[in-house]
Amino acid sequence: MQPQLSQLPCWVGDLLRIMGTCKSIHIWALRVRLVSVSRKTRIPQLSNCIDQDFPCQDPDYSDFDNTAKAELRNPPSASQIVNESQFCTLVPIDETTQLGDLTHKDYLKGLRGKTGLYHLWIDYDRCDDHQTHTMHCVYVGKGFAEGRINSHIKDKWPKQEQLYPIQLYVSFYECSNRISKYLEQLFLDTYSFCLNSNENCGTKSLFAVWDDDRHFFGTELHAVSSLSKITSLDNL
Repeated sequence: MQPQLSQLPCWVGDLLRIMGTCKSIHIWALRVRLVSVSRKTRIPQLSNCIDQDFPCQDPDYSDFDNTAKAELRNPPSASQIVNESQFCTLVPIDETTQLGDLTHKDYLKGLRGKTGLYHLWIDYDRCDDHQTHTMHCVYVGKGFAEGRINSHIKDKWPKQEQLYPIQLYVSFYECSNRISKYLEQLFLDTYSFCLNSNENCGTKSLFAVWDDDRHFFGTELHAVSSLSKITSLDNL
């Protein structure tokens, strides 16, 4: 008798779900690679999120939101910026995690010509009760995001010398230059970011909470897959 999906190891279930929803060899290969990378760097699953010290549901952004509401008319909430942005992706930096002819720059092409606020994230923890991933923000910036993030990868991101490289995730909230300046400074005043060195007087940690799809696949998977020349698994 075949085991039920719930009885299989979690990575098997993920792989079956991925293969069942793919529409091209590019996307299949990208998704398998992303799952593989995430599994290598993930902290082991937890049995009960109630006993843990990390937010896995509805993180509190009241300090940020209350200030923004007092100073702006109809400002975006912190959750809208970091959890619901229209751009979110894993950016594979280390060559061992890159797929075929794709480089980390390909994952950022969706930002070309766009200005706004961006955040750089790393994995913090995962809750298997809610199937969510808690992300820890290490940098906030503003401006034309594509060029700035590529520059940060070169100059700020830790060198990939670990056994399992630190995985970089990027989220981007598009807005005017004036609004992005305000939002960046409010984030810097409220939260502490280990890769920001200027005007960062905040003391709290900024967390985001993403579901499996946002964490594994992001928003750019189809766009990135169309850039690849991969035609079969032999090209990987």
